[in-house]
Amino acid sequence: MFIGSFRHSVDGKGRLIIPSKFREMIGRETLYVTSAFSDNLSVYPESAFREHTKSLTEISSTDEELMDLKNYILSSTREVSIDPQGRILLPQDLREEAAIGKEAVVVGSDDYFTIWGAERWDEECRRKFRSKEEMRKKAKALGVRF
Repeated sequence: MFIGSFRHSVDGKGRLIIPSKFREMIGRETLYVTSAFSDNLSVYPESAFREHTKSLTEISSTDEELMDLKNYILSSTREVSIDPQGRILLPQDLREEAAIGKEAVVVGSDDYFTIWGAERWDEECRRKFRSKEEMRKKAKALGVRF
């Protein structure tokens, strides 16, 4: 399970180090990075990506509306691999879309992780995670126990 958040710099070529605990979990799997549906990048090991996109394989090519969705998701996804230094190369267009500059935050999200531009992540935290009491109420409403 990918958990925690980690701040890392992004070098001039767009490479970002993946936290060592995450690299251990990924092993030799290919990674899939997508910008679909959010203001960040979602990174899936191949096994999780296949699970998340399983329903896409069942879409009929005659269903234009669903094919548009399939094309949107898959066209905004890139295949990347971890280099020997533990980094991935984030394509420039995806970095721009997610507002990732010189600093990024890698955030665990269970079977995948997200990459945020540091400023955008800080703003998201200020806006959405205002108080522990507020989060406690949301957890209780969903039946989440801690």
